Amino acid sequence: MQPEIVLAIDPGFGRIGLAVMKLEQDGPKLLFSQCLETDSKKARPERLLFIGRRIKDVIKKWHPETLAIETLFFNTNTTSAIGVAEARGIIIYEAARVGMKIVEYGPQTIKIAVTGYGKADKIQMEIMVKKLVTLPQKSSKRLDDEIDAIAVGITHLATKKSI
Repeated sequence: MQPEIVLAIDPGFGRIGLAVMKLEQDGPKLLFSQCLETDSKKARPERLLFIGRRIKDVIKKWHPETLAIETLFFNTNTTSAIGVAEARGIIIYEAARVGMKIVEYGPQTIKIAVTGYGKADKIQMEIMVKKLVTLPQKSSKRLDDEIDAIAVGITHLATKKSI
């Protein structure tokens, strides 16, 4: 039986973290990751269309069975929360459209799964992600969103392993 391939997402509107991962004997394996950035000069519908098309392309290329996505965390900026919610809806739609299983993880659950501490900061998360997954060299620095998507993938695969 082939290992499950998961598309892990740290949702956003300006930046979206993407990771495609699977569980192997020695732990989680990263197949692909990136930080998808939308053009802030474009109108909201164009940016959402771009997100949908890119997610569709990733699904078509990697054939993941599951979408693991971080739940929304609302802060005081309602405008950005609406954009994130809309982008998240597009992502979930694209996954549902092809019959993928969809699972959601809250920020604290992800932090506990990756670091063992529910209030871990970005630096602690990045250190642990790098210990848990071999990250291929990239020409540019991985942004927090990409690291966060990998953490979502680790969380899902750790949960799957224990079931």
